[in-house]
Amino acid sequence: MTAFNGLIQEHFDTYSREKWASMVHNLARMKTKDVMLSLSSLAEKGLETELDGLERSASDEIPNITNQKKVDAQWVYWFRGNEQRENLKSFLEKTPLNQNNIFNIAPQDKHATLALIIRNDALWIGLALPCGAVVDRGNLAAKLEKSWEREKFHDLLSELPEGAMTGFDQNLVPTGSQSMEALAEQSTSLKDDQLRWSLGIHISTSDSIELGADLADLVHRWVGALLPIYRFVAWTRENDFIEVNKKIQEEKAQKRHQAKSFSKGDKVRVTAGLFSGEVGTIQSIDTKGKAKVQVGKMSVVVPAEELIPAK
Repeated sequence: MTAFNGLIQEHFDTYSREKWASMVHNLARMKTKDVMLSLSSLAEKGLETELDGLERSASDEIPNITNQKKVDAQWVYWFRGNEQRENLKSFLEKTPLNQNNIFNIAPQDKHATLALIIRNDALWIGLALPCGAVVDRGNLAAKLEKSWEREKFHDLLSELPEGAMTGFDQNLVPTGSQSMEALAEQSTSLKDDQLRWSLGIHISTSDSIELGADLADLVHRWVGALLPIYRFVAWTRENDFIEVNKKIQEEKAQKRHQAKSFSKGDKVRVTAGLFSGEVGTIQSIDTKGKAKVQVGKMSVVVPAEELIPAK
């Protein structure tokens, strides 16, 4: 990984509008992504305890279906670990999205993130609740409906460094201007899947470049300051205000029950995934509802709910 010595104008120019969909600029985007990963590595040093349980990832730098075949920014972000993502997978996949967001399928479009984002005009550090992060949005909305939780959130906002902004899409206001009444109104807006909610700070291109290698210290301070708010916002089993954990347990019980309806040697048809439509024979089923199925000369592991008896 490239050592971080600061950002230059070229890094920001990589995301000018005329380059978004062009494959010609893939190499430039790859280089900028590498720099952003180096910056994030420096920013998270000393925050290992606060980041425990979170994973770091990055958005795709090449135009493809996950970014609607355009790269208008490079994200490096921290979000929930793989086990929790798997637990929420069915909730997020089954949730209907409006037409504008139907192809928003990248991880950062489905989960609350603490993100570092470079665009053509600025660097942004903050929290993002995209339209597709329905579990996290619902959780925060439910918390903000309770007066004591609003007070906790208000106190967290007041502790942020100067310059923090929050709101929906481009309608951002200083966090210091957020009254208890305004936070209650956000609860209603969070239930609407049309607008992205965010909280953070924009650092202009010129300021980002001028800071040089010292930018890592600034990003470090903001990541540390925002982590308590991420923990307040993001759904976990311990931070569950919408009874998702209960639904997860019910879903697991249903999967175990469904698995019991099959036996070794049963002929089944796969209904989802790479082998959808293929007929195979069950070789074994574990206690978690995963079946090993012989499909042709291959053995594949398939969730029992993705199997039906073959006629």
